[in-house]
Amino acid sequence: MLKTPGMRRRGKTIDEVVDRVQKVHTPAQRAGCPRELVDDLLSMHTSDKQFLPESNLRFVLSTPLLASMYVGDELSFIVYAMLTRPEFHEQIRAEADALFADGDPDVEALTGPGTDVSRRFIMECLRMWPTLSMSVRNVMNACVVEGYELEEGVRVFIATTATHYLDDVFPDPFTFDIDRYKPPRKEHLGSTYAPYGLGTHTCMGWRMAELQMLIDLLMIAHHFELEVAPKNYKFKIAPFASMSPNKKLKFHIAGQRRELPPPPPSS
Repeated sequence: MLKTPGMRRRGKTIDEVVDRVQKVHTPAQRAGCPRELVDDLLSMHTSDKQFLPESNLRFVLSTPLLASMYVGDELSFIVYAMLTRPEFHEQIRAEADALFADGDPDVEALTGPGTDVSRRFIMECLRMWPTLSMSVRNVMNACVVEGYELEEGVRVFIATTATHYLDDVFPDPFTFDIDRYKPPRKEHLGSTYAPYGLGTHTCMGWRMAELQMLIDLLMIAHHFELEVAPKNYKFKIAPFASMSPNKKLKFHIAGQRRELPPPPPSS
């Protein structure tokens, strides 16, 4: 798949972005500027080239870009699910309005009982429409798994989210049900709920991704009236390069409920 024209174009774009980032993040150009993630990564490279060698810089500097793409794809599913389920839309909006009533909430408020519905709503979207439904790995040592002989170097596709659709794990799996995650059910516990992968290959930034999606969802519900466009849109999935609604899905801003907060002052 990496050799398809579309993926080659994406690879070229990543190379261009990495090259531009390195050109504008010299010590002289960053003097007096507030530090950001790229500054920290390049500082790590400068201080210990064995820990973060040049051969890894392309991957490290492009990871935030790829992560934002995955978060954006999943957020499309989440917003679509909210707009097409009015009963949940009202509950999420109520949580958002209460949360932002006194200004910006802290992390404790965002992850506390006041966002319970919104968090379980996101979890169910991740179960039904995981952006990354599998991982691809190469066998390092020949082994036998469940009677199958895997030779060294063989490429293996691990469908970590296949269990999301098994009746014996998630009863009635194609029904949208956010109560799966409440006691006593707690169907997500164990290794069967895996929207971020499993084991040592679990996404390192999954907590940050979930918090970002939660904040985005609550801010959208708090500030805007959105509509699915076109109104007769038929839900379809584009599976490549990451799973997302197909490009025909658009969101139309039908109204603004509140003024957006001003941006923070620049340092």
